[in-house]
Amino acid sequence: MSATPGSFFLCENHPFPPPSNNNSGSGGANGSEDNNQHEKQPLQDSTNNKRGGESDHEMHIWTERERRKKMRNMFSNLHALLPHLSPKADKSTIVDEAVKHIQTLEKTLQKLQKQKLDRLQEGLNPIDLGHQDTTREAFMADQVLSGNDAAAKDLIIKSNSVMVAQPRLQFQTWTSSNVVLNICGKEAQISVCSPKKLGLFTTVCCILEKHHLEVISAHVSSQSNRSIFMIQAHQVGSSGAYNHQVSEVDEIFKQAAAEIMFCLTS
Repeated sequence: MSATPGSFFLCENHPFPPPSNNNSGSGGANGSEDNNQHEKQPLQDSTNNKRGGESDHEMHIWTERERRKKMRNMFSNLHALLPHLSPKADKSTIVDEAVKHIQTLEKTLQKLQKQKLDRLQEGLNPIDLGHQDTTREAFMADQVLSGNDAAAKDLIIKSNSVMVAQPRLQFQTWTSSNVVLNICGKEAQISVCSPKKLGLFTTVCCILEKHHLEVISAHVSSQSNRSIFMIQAHQVGSSGAYNHQVSEVDEIFKQAAAEIMFCLTS
């Protein structure tokens, strides 16, 4: 309708119609479903956590059971190695007796090794290959008997001026099944024949070094199933009188040879 000038337009206020029941019903249904899902999710999480906790607890029980079973078997085996113990001996008694038994076996092993080393050293057969040198007295007697008095007197004068006689070097040989030792003064030649053994030459060199025996030369030959070492060595760092030195050096070489034999047989 048209409004004329000077007239008023009247309109009535009408409320908006409420939303349809269909829309409100669908929205309410969706909201209720979301709420139900949120309510179900914590229940599922708590169920999973409960199952995971039960699984961990069962695994812990199984692990502990296996550990105790293993310990029980180990103590049973250890008890079987100690027949002098009572069948009803407790675990602490088994451990104490095992420690004592091990210490006794270690002492027995050391004693047997020492006896074996002594027997090997005694088994070395000395062979004196030194030749008979002409002594001063024999030479003087020969000169007197031959009528050469001047040479005899000259030898006596020179002998009196030299108070210390020159030592006579002897060549000695000790033999065994696998080791041959030749000694002349501070020098020695060691021959080793043995089946192939890993690290044997290094072990021999370590034994010589332990006894302060310096390797001058070494010849190594290897065949299909055995090795042969030819070692020339001499003793270093000795002091004192010559006779004492020679005796001491001989013992050092023999001790080293005995240890080498022990390594070959062990």
